[in-house]
Amino acid sequence: MHAIAFVDVDETLLTINSMGGFLVAHERARGRSSDEVAALLAEIAALDVGGDRDAVSRAYYATFAGARADDLRTLGEQWFAGLAADVLHPQVADELAALRAAGTFLVLVSGAPGATVAPVARAVGADAWFATVQEERDGLLTGVASDTIVGERKADVVRHVVRERGVWSAACVAYGDHASDLPMLEAVGTGVVVGDDPVLTAAAERHGWRTLPAVRAGRA
Repeated sequence: MHAIAFVDVDETLLTINSMGGFLVAHERARGRSSDEVAALLAEIAALDVGGDRDAVSRAYYATFAGARADDLRTLGEQWFAGLAADVLHPQVADELAALRAAGTFLVLVSGAPGATVAPVARAVGADAWFATVQEERDGLLTGVASDTIVGERKADVVRHVVRERGVWSAACVAYGDHASDLPMLEAVGTGVVVGDDPVLTAAAERHGWRTLPAVRAGRA
């Protein structure tokens, strides 16, 4: 049995990219047209070069500047409630349910905003979750992500939680779909790769990790 399971959210536990879907919901709630939203998404996507998501993350979180943090959390709940039942990757969700039933401590680790991660965590019965922290001033978001949970920061989360729980990292498992999840997968004893990201696929071959097929079926 694994002591702790660390799980990426977007396109690993979920069959969608929640960050994109939630940004669409946020922009539409602000009265933006479909064309305006599409242009914004294309502008942010164009920054995703070479697998380095720092520029993408900065541009993404800048779009929330001026929003009320409480309103964003409410929108997150509404957004998740409106998703179809197939938004959860069936095999990953089933494995996590089995792990939890066996006593594994379940932790979601995501670069997405807390407004989207919180309802997902509740839906799967996660024991804890870590998401990108958005800076607030007087209840309003500044558009700055003060702690982006991507890449090596995910490994930091693993080290923090295993230390806090008093377990060996070798006794833990992690699930991820993107090269930016590699530090988290290598920080535990067992990695599980979802999808066919070439960096993770190569790592799976080196380490003998299992791979699961990607499922892209979620829809609003």
